[in-house]
Amino acid sequence: MQSKGLERLCFRKRLIIGGLCWHRYLTTRLLSTSRYLSKTHYDILGVKKDCTASEIKDSFIRLSKETHPDKNPDRPEVHKEFILVNEAYSVLSKPRERRMYDAELVYQEQTKMYNFSGVMTDAPREKVIFKDETLWESRDKNEDKKYEGKPYYGIKGIGRLPNNYIAFGVIIFALFGGLLHFFLAIKGSQFASAQLDRRDRIASQTYKEVRERAVRNGSELQLALLREKIDVPNPKNK
Repeated sequence: MQSKGLERLCFRKRLIIGGLCWHRYLTTRLLSTSRYLSKTHYDILGVKKDCTASEIKDSFIRLSKETHPDKNPDRPEVHKEFILVNEAYSVLSKPRERRMYDAELVYQEQTKMYNFSGVMTDAPREKVIFKDETLWESRDKNEDKKYEGKPYYGIKGIGRLPNNYIAFGVIIFALFGGLLHFFLAIKGSQFASAQLDRRDRIASQTYKEVRERAVRNGSELQLALLREKIDVPNPKNK
């Protein structure tokens, strides 16, 4: 019984949290949508900014009846108006969302600027043209005459190449570099193995010569020669 009660409590908690997350997302979406409308939510509902909640409700009921798709089956454009009316009411009917929306309107009125592709500007939206002078298409074409007859990449005989040619060349260069690196790695491994083999042969040959000499001279003579080599006095001479 306790486990079932705990499961129900956790399920209700997830429902509440999920509802809050969806509510927050919806509010953010509605507020962001209002930035791109020429009319504010107040203009859409036909009320003043200092209107009361009852005035907002009355205007919403009237407009929702007028723009409802069922009453205007032959006017598909009215459906968009119906959506805007519902969005405006969903924001202005809630005190918290309305305060947030009013604060955003005040900010826009003070700055007279809006966000366009990450750039804040106050230019008319229909006259805003995205331009980046670092792009070839957005260059100052009046300067093209200065570069006529000159190589595009600083190399004579090579004109401006399409981007797919350059990408293909980069891929070929990368493949060639990878094959060259693989070839050099194999050659380096072979050279190191050859050097180790040569040292092993020299060590084996030296060991063989020393062993044959020791067998040929005998232990007594070999010890005497070793003492002479390292200047150790012979105990028999004392």
